This record gives sequence, C-alpha cells and structure tokens, in this order.
Amino acid sequence: MKVFKKAAALVLSAALLFTLAGCGSGGSATDAGSNIFRVTMQDPNVPIDTNMGTQSYLIMVSDQACETLIGLNNDTTLDPQLLTQLPTVSEDGLTYSFELKDGVKFHNGETLKASDVKYSYERLITKGLMGALFDQVVGFKALEDGQATELEGFKIQDDTHFTITLQQPYAPFEAVLSAPYAVIFPEAACEEAGDNWGRTVLYGTGPFKMTEYVAGQGITMERFDDYHGEKTKLDGIEFKFQEDLNTQLMEFQKGNVDFVMMDTNQYETVQSNDEIKGNMHSFNPVGLVYLSPNNEVITDAKVREALSYAVDREAICNDLLHGAATPAKTFIPESLIGYDDSVPAYEYNPEKAKQLLAEAGYPDGITIKLTQSSKYQTLCQVGTAIQDQARAAGITLEINQVDGAAYTDMNKAGEIELSVSNWYTDYVDTDGMIYQRMSATTTQQVSNKYNNAEFNQLINDARKIKDENQRAELYKQADNILTRQDYGAIPLYNDTMFYLLGDNVENFEVTSIYRYHFWDAEFK
Repeated sequence: MKVFKKAAALVLSAALLFTLAGCGSGGSATDAGSNIFRVTMQDPNVPIDTNMGTQSYLIMVSDQACETLIGLNNDTTLDPQLLTQLPTVSEDGLTYSFELKDGVKFHNGETLKASDVKYSYERLITKGLMGALFDQVVGFKALEDGQATELEGFKIQDDTHFTITLQQPYAPFEAVLSAPYAVIFPEAACEEAGDNWGRTVLYGTGPFKMTEYVAGQGITMERFDDYHGEKTKLDGIEFKFQEDLNTQLMEFQKGNVDFVMMDTNQYETVQSNDEIKGNMHSFNPVGLVYLSPNNEVITDAKVREALSYAVDREAICNDLLHGAATPAKTFIPESLIGYDDSVPAYEYNPEKAKQLLAEAGYPDGITIKLTQSSKYQTLCQVGTAIQDQARAAGITLEINQVDGAAYTDMNKAGEIELSVSNWYTDYVDTDGMIYQRMSATTTQQVSNKYNNAEFNQLINDARKIKDENQRAELYKQADNILTRQDYGAIPLYNDTMFYLLGDNVENFEVTSIYRYHFWDAEFK
C-alpha cells in the first residue's frame, strides 16, 4: 500500500486513538457458522432506487440486488449481463439490436421481458435524475417534456428482442447502459408499489434480494437462488446503519462487521492502529472533488474565478487529507481521454482573487453561502478549510450544514449557492465524467445550472466520434471552457479512497469505477 504523508495540520483525538487501541482484534472472522457478509454504513435515507438518486451508499446497496442490461466487470470491461451477447449495431451506427437471456427472473418470480426494459428507461427519463443517459435516443426530448407518453426510439419485437434507435452515432452508448442508474425493474410490481418502491418493496434480477429495510437501522439481503448467473457463495448481506464514522471503525475492530468504507479523514486514525491498519485497502476512483457554484446565482465568472484563486489546494491535499489526494488541474481525470496535462496547476493567490472581486463590483469582498451534506464528513472538512483560506481573499463563506435528505431536496430545487461536490464516472468513458455531470441536460436539474452553448456543442460532438484522438481534442477544449474560462465547476483534487476488509474475506475489491461486487466475496 502506498504510504502517505502524515498530516501536518490535522491532529486526531488522543481519546479516539486510545479507544480504538483498546478494542479486540480488528477484522476478525464472521461469527462461527455464519455466511453473512456484514457491512456498516450510513443510512442512505432514500429508497433503494438508482433511477431516483446518485448517492454512493445507495449504489453500494442497489448493486447487490439490481442489474443493468450490460454489466461492468472488475477490470471495467463490459459484460452482457442480461443479454445473450452485446448488441449488434446497424451500419449507420444508429440502431442497436438486443436479445435478452431467456428466463431471467426478478426476485418476485416474474420473468424479465423487453417491456420491463422499456418501462425502466422511460421511468428514468421522466422521473429520474440521470435521464440524460438516454438523451441520444430518438424521442427522448418529447418524452422528457411530456409531449409523448413513450420513448419512440425503443421498439419491442417480442419478449426477448428489442431495438433502440439513436438520433446520431453515439460512441459510448454500450458503456452508458452499464451505469447504475439504468437498472431494470419489473413494470407491474414497481407501479403497484408506488412510493413504497425501494423501501418495503424492491425486486431486481441481481444475486441478492432485499428482505428488509428498516430506516435508521439497516437492510438485509439473502441469496437469490433463482439467479440467472453464477450464484454467490454468501448466504446474504447485512447492511448495518451507523451514522458516526468512528463508531464504524470500532465495530470493525470488534469483529462485528466485515467491511467499512472509510472517510479519507480517518486514514491517520487507522494507520496509527496496529491491530487494523493491515486491513486497510485503497483505490483511486475515476473522478474528482470540486467546488460547484450555482451559475444562476453566482453569475459573474470573475467571482467564480476568484473562488478558485482563494483555495490553497496543496494545503488541503497535504495537510488536511494526509497526502491521500493530488490537486486537480482539470475536471477530466488523468485516466480518461481528454485529460490535458499541459495546463498549469491552479494558483493560490488571495490578492488576485481580491482584484477579480473588485473588477466584478465587490471591492469590499463578498459573502457566499456554502451548503454541505453532513453525510460526507471529509467534504465538510474541506469546506471548512476553504472557508478559512478564502477570508484572505475577501470571501466570506457562510457554511450551512444539513442532513443528507435535506441536501438532496435543496439540490433538486436549485437552492444551493455553492457546495463542495464530487463526481466519479459510472462508466468507462469521458462522456460519463463530463457530459453526465456538466451538460445542460443534467445541470438544469440540480443547483449547478451551468449552461454554455459552445461547451455543450463540443461534448455533444465528442459523443459522435469513434476516433479517440479526435474525441480527446474536443474534450480538452470543453474542459478548458468549463474550468479555465467560465469556472462553471472549480476542480479541487483527485482523491484516494480507503476501506477496511476483514482478514477472512477473499476475492473482493472495490473497483476504480466505485462499484461494489459483494457477491464475489467469500470467507476463507
């Protein structure tokens, strides 16, 4: 494991270290005779329905029970999960032909049909947050706007055969179908459940089925014995809700859980604990943390640029995050096409920030409300650090910390002026990074509200082209407009993520696309 710098500015509580050091043996085996994989996590506070949400905890749970047409292997290659093979494509690159596996069962015993796929995609477009995944399908706009009742480009031939026709060639379309938001639900059961879907009722086609969801307590799942693929060796999964992150660590050390997704600010705590530091694993997600201004509230690009100059990224990465992050220079991360290594690092320059504010009409400084979700403690700490740094630039950040549910509601309503946000691509293509987060189709549904016609044209043109060099050049231009001209999103850092895994667990890792394939895990 990579060894990170010790924090220079963040000193952890000695009492906490003492408490952790005094607890049993870390990462011990599951209770004798049990074959249940135990996870501790914060309560997602939302239905287990990725049509409707994008939170990482939500995806962690959903991944175990619900599936997309095309899956994603641990090495990020595509897998025809619910299909007999990857779709065939017409010569003009517009029509994709699909064949479902025969006899795939949902958890309620219903057989997967083409109509369920159509229903799920239409539900995502009309009700969900990530309907932009399908904005290249013929009829998307009419359905989204309520001018049509079904997706014109989706044609059903019979229960296992259907086609999807696009408006233009779309290079990443197959990868798009692997995104966790494009899960397939049984139409009749989902409609019947109504608002209870994802709470008391959830049927997918995945290797585990949800048996109970108790708000504030946890979720239980058991192995789905009629699963269409290779059956998991586990009997089930228990997701135990625990809001306090340090209590999660203690639960792991006591041997009460097998997996904990750590917050970055817990790195030093675990690294200082000889009993569990050997259980710590890391991965580098394909994404970044960034300042997300509401471009319809903070309308002057000079003010947004001043925010960028007001942030000392090096101090945040090295001191606050213990060296487990690197300053970001672009919105597109290094592992994706379109990353531009030639651009300079962002400068911390409070005086330049003051100058920009004066040019924008704020010679005496400006006050901005920074809203944060208490669910993401590292992001909250980053927000506090930026608040301290920005004072030297004449920027007063008023921090408004709310719970996860309130943050989600405020974001959907466009009520957040500024936030410390993150985004990690859900499929292996730059389209999943920059289009799905920053295109006007997406930003108008949340508080960011960024909308630049030239930027939108570039990222749309990049979708049509198969040649990676041409696509990369378009993405470089688009990223420069977003982050260096408009400052519609202000990159902060690319992070390293950590998790704890029990000594007795094998054949499991969190992938770079931030996916959790718990069904691969088994106990030694």
